[in-house]
Amino acid sequence: MAHVRKQIRDKVADLLKAEVSLVKRRVYTTRVHPLNETNLPAISVYTGTETSQRLQAGVTERIREDRVEIDCYVRETSSFDDDVDAIAVQVEEAMAGNFTLDGLAKFTVLTSTQIQFDGEADQILGVAKLTYSVQYVTPINDVETAK
Repeated sequence: MAHVRKQIRDKVADLLKAEVSLVKRRVYTTRVHPLNETNLPAISVYTGTETSQRLQAGVTERIREDRVEIDCYVRETSSFDDDVDAIAVQVEEAMAGNFTLDGLAKFTVLTSTQIQFDGEADQILGVAKLTYSVQYVTPINDVETAK
């Protein structure tokens, strides 16, 4: 098995591959993936900051809150805003339809969306960055098992 954080990342990617038809299964579980004309539009799923604390005094479980980032990339065109919004609709509906991620999480909620341009690639890309807060519980001595 793997850390529950990786299991969550993989579950989100699998969910988006199945439900976000506009990216044609181009969903990557890394923030470092070369994007070009042949693999756009695309989605990158990765985790950011995670906090944790004991569930309650005397209990050997930790409640964790992870920040899952979902970056939706499209070509920069005059329809960029409409294109990223259309992908965001599919992402948000997919995530809302499985907010426990098949039992890995207690809840998953969208906390922010940023729409911007990324000019660091070979081409200018439009990006919608959707940030989700994912709360999950693990035993204090077993980070590979969600409770």
